[in-house]
This record gives sequence, C-alpha cells and structure tokens, in this order.
Amino acid sequence: MKILLTGSQGFIGKNLTVHFSEMDDVEVLEFNKETNFSFIENNIADVDYIVHLAGVNRPTDVKEFYEGNTDLTQQIVDLLKSKDLKIPIIYTSSIQAGLDNDYGKSKKQAEDAILTYGNGSFVYRLHNVFGKWCKPNYNSVIATFCNNIAQGQEVSVDDRSKELELIYIDDIAYEFKKIISGGKPTEQQGEYCYINPRYKVSLVYIVDTLHRFKEELQTIYVPSTGDDFIKKLHATFVTYLPLKELVASTVKNQDERGDFTELIRTHEAGQVSISTSKPGVIRGQHYHHTKIEKFIVVKGKAKIGFTNILDDTDNYSFEVDDSDIKIVTIPPGYIHNIENIGGSEMTMVLWSNELFDKEFPDTYAKKVVNTDVKDLTNEENA
Repeated sequence: MKILLTGSQGFIGKNLTVHFSEMDDVEVLEFNKETNFSFIENNIADVDYIVHLAGVNRPTDVKEFYEGNTDLTQQIVDLLKSKDLKIPIIYTSSIQAGLDNDYGKSKKQAEDAILTYGNGSFVYRLHNVFGKWCKPNYNSVIATFCNNIAQGQEVSVDDRSKELELIYIDDIAYEFKKIISGGKPTEQQGEYCYINPRYKVSLVYIVDTLHRFKEELQTIYVPSTGDDFIKKLHATFVTYLPLKELVASTVKNQDERGDFTELIRTHEAGQVSISTSKPGVIRGQHYHHTKIEKFIVVKGKAKIGFTNILDDTDNYSFEVDDSDIKIVTIPPGYIHNIENIGGSEMTMVLWSNELFDKEFPDTYAKKVVNTDVKDLTNEENA
C-alpha cells in the first residue's frame, strides 16, 4: 500500500510517518511545504490512500489560510477527479471549523471539498492535540508548558479555571492506521469523525502536574500512570527534558548481610526495592499487620519461611531459584524470612504495597519457627 501523507514534517505528520513505517507492506510518500505540487501529480496514480494533514494555522496574511487549507485541498480533489481516481482521503480538520473566523472558514471549505468528493473519505475534526515532537511556543499550550517547565522556566496561567479538551498524538495514529486497514471510525457524528479518548482538564491542573513531574524527576518517585491522561502527559513531558536529566541516583544501604536499595516509589501502588544476600544470610524474621510484600528471587537460590502469628505450629517453607522465577506474596499476620541457601550471592526484587515510613514501619521482629515445617515447594498451587 502506498500512502500519500501531506504535511509530513509537521507535528502530526512526523508521528504518523513513523507509525505508518511500522506497518507491513506500507510505503509513505511524503509531501510537505518544501515539496512542489508536481510531486503529487507525478505519483498520484500509484497511491492507495491519502492522509491529508497539510494546512496553515499561523499565517502572516489572512489569505494564507485559504491558500493553505481550502485551495490545496481543492487542488488535490480536482486532480483526483481529472484522472478519474477514487482514492479515499483522511482529512484532518479542526473543531474550529464551525467558528466564524478565517481559519475556521478555510477549514470548513476544505471539509466541504472532501465531503463532496466522497469515495470513502473521512473528515476528522481534531481537538487540541498533544504529544512528542510538538513545537513549543507555536500552537500547543501543552508543548509550551512542557518545554518551559522542563527547562526550569516560569509559566503563567491567566485563567486558572479554563479547561481544554485534549487528544493524544498516538491515539490519532492508531485511529488512522485502523481506518486505512479497512476499519470504521471510533466516533462519527453526522459527516464528521472524532478521536477518542478525549481528556477535559484545566490549565492549572496541567501546570501543577507538570511541576510535580519536574520536582520528582531526580527522585525514585514515578507518577500515577494507571491514569491514562497522566501516563500520556508524562510521556510527553519526558521528551522535552535534556537527556542528562533522565538519570536519577539511588541510595544503597550495605551491611554484613549484603545490600538493600529502593528503586521505585509510587503515590498509589507502593514501592519496589532490590536486595542482595550473601550465602547463608537470613533476612526478614518479622511480620506485618497490613503491609503486603512480594519476593522475587532473580539470581541464586533461597528458602522462604512462614509461621502463623496466631499458631506457632503452623509453619511452612517454599524454595525458589532463578531457574524458574516465581513471585511469592507474603500475607499479613505471618512471620517470614528468606534465607540464601545457594553457594553464591542471592538477588531479590521486592514489592511492598505501601511506602516505607520509619515513623510507622508496620514491621514487628519475631523469628520463623523451624520445627515441623511443611515444605510447599513441590505442592500443586503452592
């Protein structure tokens, strides 16, 4: 399949060029402001689909709106008609196409040209788009905020209650890849299509969130990426950071047993750490009331012991090693330990459902009972 992509050097165009290149048997023909229209004329007969992004939104003269939006679109449609080609077009318009200004009027006229042409074409009215490779201080406040905060510059919000309705660049790409592969629009209202999901958020929320990203950059904290918008905003923000700032330090605690390092802290989902233990070392020997831990031995061999805090005759053990990595959940109310029973250093990754708080650690010292131990290692569903 050959796709003619107009506006290929713009923000959306750069992202779509990469996405389309990932598809099997797809060739992208790029048309941009440095390309003469004769390029389209010479190649149009071999094109299977047109994705028309090219347009003008920041002209030095109002007439450029109509030249870059209306006239270019009509020129493409007229070329197709003159050659009796029925190539479907995806046209990226704007939610401003319904407004009474020159930009909106020029986009509406371009929409009408596409809709009159038909032939399986789709007109997408895009909301405010954000994502990687967007030029700051141009036409995206998200790009401007990300860039300025990443660079340590001040940003100001005049209307703290103002909300934006946002769409993410990769969601556009996934939608268009689906369409050119024969799929249907995710949302269509009458003649117009829209990208989903959309995120309605205030400017002040965006700024505050970006500041938090910046503040936590050199720490082991990670944002709440289970929230879809936060995940996408954070992915966008990181692309505006100097590469040298993408390395954060950790604190390694060492003693005669081995070492222990916190790796990741989250606001909602606890923390991840890593520890090493020398041969014969036993760690743990305590229990928790609410804290849950998961032990993952990634190097070496270990035995994990359990004793029910209510019944010291209720004792279990479980052996794990790096030949078959397992995740062992430590339930509250069980005294537990982990012993390196191998001949070399043992490395373990740990997850806890809460952040360590030295003022309230929920950790109470007590030894696992080693008599009448039930070995769960080879039991089914152990």
